[in-house]
Amino acid sequence: MKYSAKDYARNPVWIQMVDDTLTNYFEAEKAYKIYWQHHAMPATEHDVIGEHAEREKIPSKREQKKIQRDNKMSMAVKKYERWHQRMLPYVQKDGSILTPSQRLKLWEAQKNK
Repeated sequence: MKYSAKDYARNPVWIQMVDDTLTNYFEAEKAYKIYWQHHAMPATEHDVIGEHAEREKIPSKREQKKIQRDNKMSMAVKKYERWHQRMLPYVQKDGSILTPSQRLKLWEAQKNK
């Protein structure tokens, strides 16, 4: 499916791209960068000082929903960053990523050398 820069800016399309084995690496990278140009990056557990004391307080329902959204997005960011690093060796010049079966064949060829 083709997306425009507006789609990338409005929606976190990169989350679905990470799960698709036919994703173009460069398009996923572009979607990720454009999305975060228009949205605030969620705080990670290491960014908040005194986080434990804050969590002891019972937040309002609105705040609880925001915390859940931020946690979900934070996990998606971590997943993207791991995917980004793991796929890098398998990216072709056109941005396509070797399929799992192609990676297995490559591994077996290297193993037999």
